[in-house]
Amino acid sequence: AATLSRPTLRTIADKLGVSTATVSLAMRDSRKISIGMRERVKAALVEEGYVYQRSAAGLRTSRTDTVGVIVNNLSDPFFSTLLASLEGALAKTGRTVFLGNTDESVARQTDFIRKMSEYNADGIIVSPAIGSTPDDFRPQRGLMLPLVFISRTMLDLDFDHVVNDDFEAAVLPMNHLLGMGHRRIAFVGGDPSLSGFQERLRGYRAALERASIDFDDALVRPSVPTRRSGFQAARWIAELEPGPTAAIGYNDAVALGLSAGLQREGLVPGRNFALVGHEDVEEASLANPPLTVTTVSRDEMGRKAASALLERIEQPDAPPRRIVLDTELIIRESCGFAPDSNP
Repeated sequence: AATLSRPTLRTIADKLGVSTATVSLAMRDSRKISIGMRERVKAALVEEGYVYQRSAAGLRTSRTDTVGVIVNNLSDPFFSTLLASLEGALAKTGRTVFLGNTDESVARQTDFIRKMSEYNADGIIVSPAIGSTPDDFRPQRGLMLPLVFISRTMLDLDFDHVVNDDFEAAVLPMNHLLGMGHRRIAFVGGDPSLSGFQERLRGYRAALERASIDFDDALVRPSVPTRRSGFQAARWIAELEPGPTAAIGYNDAVALGLSAGLQREGLVPGRNFALVGHEDVEEASLANPPLTVTTVSRDEMGRKAASALLERIEQPDAPPRRIVLDTELIIRESCGFAPDSNP
């Protein structure tokens, strides 16, 4: 039986009685080709079932119009919202996004970066997995693969970064809680290896120092930043002596889990306990009680990361940039409890 061959530019050119150069220019909407001929070429492409060979074009132009985006946990509303912003910004420039979800696996992260390099992606935007080291990314500079870090930083590497101000993400809620009269404030969740954890703990300690309150390591509980870890931390808070009157969750997942667990322990945020999260996922404002949060615009973060990568692609030798986005405190009912007013 005969096999069907894939139509080529020559197939289209022969069909229309023109050169392959004319077909190629028409496909790119070149003004060198009349509108009528461009329309004839496009109609012939559809009729013949022509498929653009992007890999071959990438070899000719050194561009494939593809970008790899690596996130830590796609089920986290923060990353799903961020991804939508990134994809939208990159799509406006004709880029297609390939998504890698590491689930905090460095091995999966390494494998995805390698594959993006093999497919000659134009660049990569990555939120580093827990446990990442500078050596996990340094080889990419040798491969000339533009790379931008987002949300999490790798401070030892001179790549572009687009992050929120993690120091302020702790200082803002701490100042608010301290101003309400809280003196024992728990710091819950986050991996100590992450720069975000380190910066927020630094902000937490700085706020205590400015209030002339001694830092108490017993009030800090690192953990994976999940709802389950927050829920499990509620029993720890209930058993602390003397007990804290407030807590800051590393992210909204931790804080929402903590809220549910605390209520089982008789500590109700907004009534006899104060609680703050970070990110402002949609559920934060819908929770019972609504959650006080620090937040950064995911839409702005996505747009700026996309812009940073596109600029890096065009100017690979430009000095690396560190873009730090402002953090905002949104006060809701979960912080309604002030210990001084409830003797």
